[in-house]
Amino acid sequence: MHARNDASSHLRAWRPAACLIAVLCGGGLAGAVEPYVPDAEELAQFPLKPDLPGLPPATGVRYWHTPFAKLPLRGCYVSVAQHEADGLPVFELWQNTWGDGGPTDRQIIVQHGPALDRLAAPKTVCDGALIQDVPDPKNPAQLSPLRGYTRPAMTWDKEFGYVLMTCVCPDYLPGSVPLLPALLVSRSGCPGSFKYLGKIKGEPEAEAAKRTIWSDGGSLVRLRDGGWRLYLNGFGQVLAAAESKTLDGPWNFLRDERGAIRELFPEFPKAPQCGGCFPTVLRVAEDNRHAWITDTWPPQSIWHFWSPDGRQWRLYGQQPEITRAAFGGRGIKCLRAYVNPLSGEIAGLDKGPDGNKGWVLHASQMTSENRGNR
Repeated sequence: MHARNDASSHLRAWRPAACLIAVLCGGGLAGAVEPYVPDAEELAQFPLKPDLPGLPPATGVRYWHTPFAKLPLRGCYVSVAQHEADGLPVFELWQNTWGDGGPTDRQIIVQHGPALDRLAAPKTVCDGALIQDVPDPKNPAQLSPLRGYTRPAMTWDKEFGYVLMTCVCPDYLPGSVPLLPALLVSRSGCPGSFKYLGKIKGEPEAEAAKRTIWSDGGSLVRLRDGGWRLYLNGFGQVLAAAESKTLDGPWNFLRDERGAIRELFPEFPKAPQCGGCFPTVLRVAEDNRHAWITDTWPPQSIWHFWSPDGRQWRLYGQQPEITRAAFGGRGIKCLRAYVNPLSGEIAGLDKGPDGNKGWVLHASQMTSENRGNR
């Protein structure tokens, strides 16, 4: 079956990615900025709202050094890794596919190359057949024949190697079936080496037993004490976090003084039709963390937050940071980011539609030094 992109030497240095793709190719941006003109069909699929909350930039983008430039890459929920082999740079682009053939056609794939505009053909490292805890909603005694992965975010860890946070579901039916965070690990990242740890255990699992949860993205970080923090949404907050001493759990939510699950983005303009989606967190340093989140579906804007510790978050200057005006009114989806090892700046990737070809990645970069004091 044809698998379409959804959203999806051993390492001396590894840099994680966030959402809206900005990737640096050989130290510079690939592709060229093109004029975008959405047609009536696209505007029907992705309606454009005239009034946005906050202070939208007139040009559609602020704080990024250059306009987002088109890359020869397609995808959606991507992660970028960069390391060296024999003294030469190697880039890895991780994402998922969502094919029509069931679990074996719903995969985690990776591409390798010397730059993001020179990646080799994708390799499948695992598929949805590994998923053993997603039942068929119509027959809970059996596994769903259409289960798969979406919203993956890859992390590199010295102890475990590749640690993938992803979301699993019985089929892609937003809001009508559960979409819940799960973890996979592999020491090498090679095909066939991934172990599925299952949906995360503990308080998120208990909440999901009460109602249908649609948790559509997040990021995993290792803490100084060796534990883990998972950023996620879909549990009633724009962004929440759960922590565990081990990847196997149990995971417990960060809570506020009233005992409720803590809202990490209280400044986000939450509304019935604007609850935030596709969150991602980038740790530049222990005291310098960035996060981006899309406003709604269909997306109209992307908001940027900053934190000195990963627990207390505030707006990164004036927000939103990116709107569809940056793409001539065409659709956008989410931002993924990583730290460019050559310049030390943040590279971000954004997605714009390209007809029936899916989402196309676009790249830019911004400073990583600003501590949120804009």
